[in-house]
Amino acid sequence: MNLLSTDRFRKTPLLLAMMIIATGQVGVSIYLPSLPLISQDLLVGQARVQMLVTLFLIGFGGSQLFYGALSDAIGRRPVFLLGQGIYLLGTVICVVLADQFSTLEFGRLLQGLGAGSASVLGRSVLRDCYDGPYLTKALSYMSVTASIMPIVAPVLGGWLAYQLSWHAVFVFVLCYISAIFALGMFILPETLPYEKHRFDPIMVVKNYVSLLTNVQVISSASYNWISYLSAMVTLSVLPFLMQIQLGMTAADYGTLMIVPSLGLLSGSIAVNVLHRYYGIKPIFCLSIGLIFASAAVLLLVPFSVVGLIIAFTVLSFAQGISFPMATTMLLSPHKKQAGAVAALSGSVQMCLAGIFGGYVVEHWVTSQHSLGVFYLLVAIATGTIFVTTFRYQNVAAPAHAAS
Repeated sequence: MNLLSTDRFRKTPLLLAMMIIATGQVGVSIYLPSLPLISQDLLVGQARVQMLVTLFLIGFGGSQLFYGALSDAIGRRPVFLLGQGIYLLGTVICVVLADQFSTLEFGRLLQGLGAGSASVLGRSVLRDCYDGPYLTKALSYMSVTASIMPIVAPVLGGWLAYQLSWHAVFVFVLCYISAIFALGMFILPETLPYEKHRFDPIMVVKNYVSLLTNVQVISSASYNWISYLSAMVTLSVLPFLMQIQLGMTAADYGTLMIVPSLGLLSGSIAVNVLHRYYGIKPIFCLSIGLIFASAAVLLLVPFSVVGLIIAFTVLSFAQGISFPMATTMLLSPHKKQAGAVAALSGSVQMCLAGIFGGYVVEHWVTSQHSLGVFYLLVAIATGTIFVTTFRYQNVAAPAHAAS
């Protein structure tokens, strides 16, 4: 079933994609306020408890390579049911066997392996159903969903952990994923815009190798890779800085996370307005400038809740305006490989955040100052990619988004 509309912006595919993408988002952010509590309750150190984030992200990232190619071959709907079923199984393990940390790690890995389908399918469904300015507009709204979930999830996760226990967070996620699985089973149509074909693993590997050598794919995807890494490093460090060093409760921390999440939401909304008047280059320049500003706040302002929140909010706003632009640049040339391209990008993004981000948090970024230096390096890396992309490639800015 192809829901593409060429004369007007159809909302049904967008709503379906938002429903799908939300399941992956909640698996990342709802547990973060509970990490210090899990560390204390199960008698594991900060580095070890960080594995609950790392394993989820590795499973989330690695599985996308499989789901993307499979969804391009056999369709989006069966891959959704497969992935969400694995996610559901992992959540059941986390609920039933939560008091054994090694079993909790296994459950989180399974959650990530299942959640990888959500990231791939959310973007693929949009690429199936929209083109040109409608694709940019749809991606900006999906970015809003990705912004709302970090607002709601940490607040809810922190409140549940503080009022009940961190176990209650896993119970809530079990109920949530069960509802999404049932909803998708009954209302999710097939959006694949061409005939299904046989899944050939050898051709899949060759295709991914080809995409990895495609300069357009790597340069366009790098913005979101680096952006997501900076967000996950920040979200992994802040609970310990604010709860352990600055004395906040899990509930207070979760509530305070509304502020940077609103920054991400504002950026996601602002990009639609900015894109009516400015091309892709000025918008990227603004985003990079804001990342430099967030680094300056952390490096110049004394250690405090206010400084941490202001810097993360500015960074989040920058991410909100850059994500739709970068994703449009990434997916637009790949109508028949949207699943594979989205999968490759998402896989590298999550694995970088899981492996490199976990190492950075454990061995380096443990203070406001070191977080500021990290932001500075992120800004420099993003700026370098920007200069390289637009100097040596003929990247045409997409048409202005429809109002």
